[in-house]
Amino acid sequence: MNHVKKLCLLTVAGGSLVAGTAMAQGQGADNYYSRNKYEAVKDRRQPEFDPEPLRLGTFLVDATAVLGATYNSNVYAQDTNEESDVIVRIGGEAVGRTDWNVHQVGFDVSAYQNEYLDLSDESAPSLYAGVNGRLDVTRDFSLGARAFADQSVLQRYDPAGLGGLEKPIEYTAAGAEVSANYANDRFRWANAVGVRDYNYKDGRIIGSGAVSDQDFRDNEDTYARSRLTYAVSPDLAVFVQGTAHDTSFDTTQIIGGLPRSRDSKGYTIAAGVDFELQSLIRGDVALGYLNEDKKDNYFSDVDGVSVDGRIQWFPSRLTTVTFTGSRRVSDTGIFEAPSALATNYGAEIDHELRRNLILSAQVTFSDFDYQEIDRTDEITNYRVAATYKMNKRLHIDAFARHLDWDSNGANVAFVPSYGIDMVGVEFRFHP
Repeated sequence: MNHVKKLCLLTVAGGSLVAGTAMAQGQGADNYYSRNKYEAVKDRRQPEFDPEPLRLGTFLVDATAVLGATYNSNVYAQDTNEESDVIVRIGGEAVGRTDWNVHQVGFDVSAYQNEYLDLSDESAPSLYAGVNGRLDVTRDFSLGARAFADQSVLQRYDPAGLGGLEKPIEYTAAGAEVSANYANDRFRWANAVGVRDYNYKDGRIIGSGAVSDQDFRDNEDTYARSRLTYAVSPDLAVFVQGTAHDTSFDTTQIIGGLPRSRDSKGYTIAAGVDFELQSLIRGDVALGYLNEDKKDNYFSDVDGVSVDGRIQWFPSRLTTVTFTGSRRVSDTGIFEAPSALATNYGAEIDHELRRNLILSAQVTFSDFDYQEIDRTDEITNYRVAATYKMNKRLHIDAFARHLDWDSNGANVAFVPSYGIDMVGVEFRFHP
């Protein structure tokens, strides 16, 4: 908890200092941080085809009703005896915010049902609700808050999804966060502290029906983050950032006849650049150091290089190429291995074939290096998609996806490798 407390104290002290000096500056904040030389294909507004928000009193609301179907060639993520099915997805979502000149209150809610036509045990709802608000203390300084609640399931092809179970693991999450943000012509300082609580339901093992206890995964995570940015020029800003967390699990687990605690605390410190150059490139890249300390010496501490980056290249007004990469500690959900070093990188191409037709292609690679056991998971995703905006009321999304999973090491459990093909179409209705 010490790392979180230290960062919280620095955040409060810094926020107070900033609030006291903020009134004198702020005239040119947008000039140094505007990143609008180039417009990404998916961000470009098309007034003839983009839906308009609904007005509900003082709120502007973007609402969408969704109906879709997806074919999955390997629902249980197995290397033999693959079973396929069609999943019907129905539901909707709404995002609202006030249109006040200062301050803001907002909300976002969604509710979906994923219904498997043959393998009905896989069917599950996905629910989310969140509220947020912003108080503009001065022109340069604002305070914010948000809270959320979420109910969903872990996908079988996620590293934490666990194989060998009759149905996917269900979980609920809830959390809250407060923030303080400052921006003048050259400086920006963003800070936040929050807490998240996760609760996982038990599963049952295929064949035996025995209970797969998931209580060892229930936890509360307290976190803080801070990022201080200075604009060297209108095209380039440099920043330093830090995050800290303290994760406390509800129960211990018995390994080798002894109780073991999964509690941990960690931090990441990084520096980076935020830029938009004349050479058709825009990006945000940070490199730093990560550290994860386990309370119980039975589990391994983790440290190393952290990476977090996103770069966009604009070869033409109609084409956007995006590169992403990250390296961080991930909670795997594996009983005997609480954490893994997760490395992710990928590329996506979006092309505006017509004003109302966008084609996309994406490839991503993920590597999970488990710290306590001899196991490495390598996941490759290939995806092509198309978005057709028929009019302001109806948009149609179609996609095809292929996933390859390959596990290596002496502690590989269940299925060492498999592939999944998915093809789907989704109709999005905007009132």
